[in-house]
Amino acid sequence: MGLLSLGSPLQWAETKQHADHVRKHGILQFLHIYNKLKEREDDCLKWGDEVEYTLLKFDHENKKVYNNLKAKEMLDVLTLEELKNPSTNKTAWRPEYAGYMVEGTPGQPLGGCMRHFNMIEANMKLRREEIQKQLTEPGETVLSICAFPRLGCPNFTAPSFDPTPAGGTSCSLFFPDQAIFQGHPRFSTLTRNIRERRGSKVAINIPIFKDVNTPSPFIEEFPNVEGEGAKAALPDHIYLDSMGFGMECAVFR
Repeated sequence: MGLLSLGSPLQWAETKQHADHVRKHGILQFLHIYNKLKEREDDCLKWGDEVEYTLLKFDHENKKVYNNLKAKEMLDVLTLEELKNPSTNKTAWRPEYAGYMVEGTPGQPLGGCMRHFNMIEANMKLRREEIQKQLTEPGETVLSICAFPRLGCPNFTAPSFDPTPAGGTSCSLFFPDQAIFQGHPRFSTLTRNIRERRGSKVAINIPIFKDVNTPSPFIEEFPNVEGEGAKAALPDHIYLDSMGFGMECAVFR
């Protein structure tokens, strides 16, 4: 996740008025930094890792599992140590796109010593222990998975929210706005601005795997309240219409 700072994000109509200024000064800034540092040598390169954790809630009685929308609540607790001791904290926690995701990294960068390769695994274990300790309600857990299998299905979050295809931030048929992280305006603004810049929603079409019971062609049906799905969906494909289907996928690096 990139740097998050506090402020009032611009809407797309406001942003595009400053696009040329940002492009020009981005190039100038790069050239300034390059010329300042081009003779610098023999630095010790710093490194670390980041893991994006998916918060889940299991309902064992009904054999169901949900994305647990507790990311902001978790981060309010997990970041306390870093705020108190920013130069010595062992872990660092950041928000991610979805309201059921948190990102964990080492609190301090690692360097060129061979022993640091052993330290990184211990830090991963510490992060898992820290986040799991805060999940105290029955059925709550955390997994490091690339994507939640029920993403976009009805009632895939806890608590449950209905999508709002006729309005809101993403206008998705499947992904409710409340599943976007609500603790920082960046994520909702990014979603809205990309949709407004495109002039339409995100359109993702994934080829289906056909078996003997699959209709041919396979055609999805969509509510009348929203017309983009019927136009953008391809036959024999699964149609997805929100940034949430890509941005919520966890990356481990």
